Amino acid sequence: MAPLRFATPDQTTDPDALAALAGPVRAIARAPLHTVGFTEARHERLELTLESGARRSLVVKRTRPSTDWTARRTDDTVGREAAMLAEPALGPIWEAFACPYVAFASAGGEIALVMDDLSAHLFPDVRAPLDEAAEERLLGALAALHARFWSSPTLALPWLARPEHLAGVLDARCAADPDARAVLPDALRASVTDGWAAALQRLPPRVASVLTAPAAEAAWLWDGLPRTLLHGDAKVANFAVLPDGRVAAFDWALLGAGPASLDVGWYLAVNATRLARTREATLARYRALLTARLAAPLSDALWERLVRAGLVVGARMLLWSKALAAAAGRPGADGEWAWWAARLEAACE
Repeated sequence: MAPLRFATPDQTTDPDALAALAGPVRAIARAPLHTVGFTEARHERLELTLESGARRSLVVKRTRPSTDWTARRTDDTVGREAAMLAEPALGPIWEAFACPYVAFASAGGEIALVMDDLSAHLFPDVRAPLDEAAEERLLGALAALHARFWSSPTLALPWLARPEHLAGVLDARCAADPDARAVLPDALRASVTDGWAAALQRLPPRVASVLTAPAAEAAWLWDGLPRTLLHGDAKVANFAVLPDGRVAAFDWALLGAGPASLDVGWYLAVNATRLARTREATLARYRALLTARLAAPLSDALWERLVRAGLVVGARMLLWSKALAAAAGRPGADGEWAWWAARLEAACE
């Protein structure tokens, strides 16, 4: 069933409005909800007691694109998550993923999303590899999404994030620009600034020049590559494996259009300690899962171009964090840095 659309964000916590979703509501217990990461959105858990005596747990997310750093850094003026739920052409997303959303609202410059509380099915927030079966489900769901929207006319939606948005959201130029840095939360601002300073000192000049070029000038990486719909933030914390084996996906604030490998490059970058396989094996497995769903196989030459784009954009988004981890002596960080540095040097030849 498609998520209900409420007239205002305040209705997402109103008992009378929620009755249309859950049935007559006797009482609501509300509590703030802590989430992982640097989001500036507000999350709240609603424990509904229905007139029938049944209980239902929901999570509400509220944010304003005009003040949210991710929205501001990627030119999101509409609230992509709400726009996604309002757009019928994007309904097939939920053929690849289970939909956690049950209602939403967008009005007065604010969006609100109501989700089933899937906390029990989230991955634990630990620095430890997933089991291979869980990773297989995540990669399979991403491949299904990408195959479903491969070269789709839906990619023309004007509010979707573009590759240059992803390549520039937290890149070295953001770290060097006082106005761009000012948008970031305090803790993230300091880490991005210090991390890029450390990263650029360690990189060969050619790689550093590619990573510090304006994002729009990196279009040579993705020009001419097939495009599809991107989740945009494929970190493990944004997924839940349900008891029936389906994968629910949250946090579509970077929903975009571009080469499928941009999701995969970010998956490798942001989930470095969660990978069930080696990085190379993860790339190979994703390729096999995607190819099985496409009408024609990907040539080796096209695949290499896709991988190059994904890794360079992923590095522009997160290499600063890998430099900080290496400088801090975190276990495994030197090997992680060495792999990325070698792959980037090859990509930037």
